[in-house]
Amino acid sequence: MAITLHLPASDSSGKSLKIDAIRFLAAFWVLMYHFKPPAFKALLPHTLAPLGSALWSGSTALFAGPAAVIVFFVISGYCIHAAYHKDVALKPVNYYASRFIRIGLPLVILLCVVQPLPMGQNYLESVLWSLYCEMVYYALYPVLRARLYYVGEMIAGCAAMAAVMVACVRLVGHPVCHGCVYETYRVPGTALLYAAGWISGCLIAETQRNAARFQIRGAYSPLTMAIHRALQASTHYLANHLIVLRAVVVAAGVAVMILLSESSLKPAMLPLVTPDITLPMFQFLAVIWIATETATPTRSRAWTWLAGLGAWSYSLYLCHKTALALLELMAFDGSGRFAWFVEVPLALAISYAFYRAIERPSHLISQRLRKYAPGVPGAPAA
Repeated sequence: MAITLHLPASDSSGKSLKIDAIRFLAAFWVLMYHFKPPAFKALLPHTLAPLGSALWSGSTALFAGPAAVIVFFVISGYCIHAAYHKDVALKPVNYYASRFIRIGLPLVILLCVVQPLPMGQNYLESVLWSLYCEMVYYALYPVLRARLYYVGEMIAGCAAMAAVMVACVRLVGHPVCHGCVYETYRVPGTALLYAAGWISGCLIAETQRNAARFQIRGAYSPLTMAIHRALQASTHYLANHLIVLRAVVVAAGVAVMILLSESSLKPAMLPLVTPDITLPMFQFLAVIWIATETATPTRSRAWTWLAGLGAWSYSLYLCHKTALALLELMAFDGSGRFAWFVEVPLALAISYAFYRAIERPSHLISQRLRKYAPGVPGAPAA
């Protein structure tokens, strides 16, 4: 039976149920990527050792943390524009204060907490690069918003410039290592690599929140309209094949991990393909997925439950590796058979406590600053 698309109307928070749920899933994917799967081989009987090895290898490929971060970028663009699309005039002081308190205040407090820990700063570095990119996107959003007529050109231009940059680095440059993206391109280059996905998230929100405007001739550039029509066509078709689309997204993330791997996970005939090539391609699949999910009705209670967990996904993303730093401080043996079953619950507990004590108050401050602009929707939980 065909599914009727449901383009969500703008609500007081600018969020959708599925967006919050997907944010939690993405954060959990990153946690599993950093903590690695349980030691299945050691947990199972000796006779099942091959099964344990297969489970460990499969889980390692399944939880593609870098691909999950790309999903975060698309969602971030969607949430920001969903909240600010109705503003007649964006107030720069209120906007920047609200955005950077929302993301920056928890980060600064966490830095102060982990700095004294022996490996705290090193663990935090693994997530800082994406937050730096977010800050670049937040800083440039007012410029993008004022030129939405050319949003299609912005997407195409960022994708083209990123492709040229990667080609130059790979052909004549000197990458830090074959899998090092942030270390090679630093903040400006890394932000450019994934800017097309973030801006596409804004386009999804614009398509859904200002659908009537796309019916006005000349309201957007021809390239923007062409991208809009292509996105709408794919959304309408894939709305009836959501299960398949989700499987394809997960499989694409697995492919990113396998192509980067130098282990037995990758068949010998497959080339080594670096994430600065695969992830910029993956971001467009993520865009189609997010557009389809947010345009279809929510029929399962699982989405409601996951959306509740999504409220503290930023804290989970930010804090999860702090658990490893604390355990190292206590001389915990991380190589033990049951280490994973201590590390992951501790990471979840620390992240939720951080949300209650730090992130939630920061969010409330951000909302108050946001409400200084009259007659506009509240800030998203991005």
